Amino acid sequence: LAVIFGTMHLVKKVGLEDPEYALVIRGFYAVTTMVILGLTQYLKNQIQKQNDTTALEYDDPSSSSQQTRIVTTVSKYDLGEIAKLQKSTLFTAAIVVFMHFKFGYIQPLILQSLLPMLNLYKNPLFQIHILGKPAIDSLKRPWIPENPF
Repeated sequence: LAVIFGTMHLVKKVGLEDPEYALVIRGFYAVTTMVILGLTQYLKNQIQKQNDTTALEYDDPSSSSQQTRIVTTVSKYDLGEIAKLQKSTLFTAAIVVFMHFKFGYIQPLILQSLLPMLNLYKNPLFQIHILGKPAIDSLKRPWIPENPF
């Protein structure tokens, strides 16, 4: 929340909402989105290269009525998680671009240039495969999604 409110305060104080800055902000947004997609592709390549066939069993968190046991490998689990991250990035980009060109909103471009980079840094895949942290404690698979509330 501090990043969101701090960014919005800075945007208003500097006057980045003026249409004259729109092209620069669009470019910044496009570059950060491409960096995120590039990093996720690099992560995918790293996961495929490592091909960790360690067995992984867990209860499916999406099935609420009955417990469904999922048996997979670490590599397949990580590839599934990276696919979710890539889809989420593309879906968010589509919404932000639509909001910008349809309604002229600049703030979502600025926020979505910063927040996904922060979220990628905190992502367990990035922590394990890029930063080389061991998959223990909060990085132990399966990862429980953070509650946004």
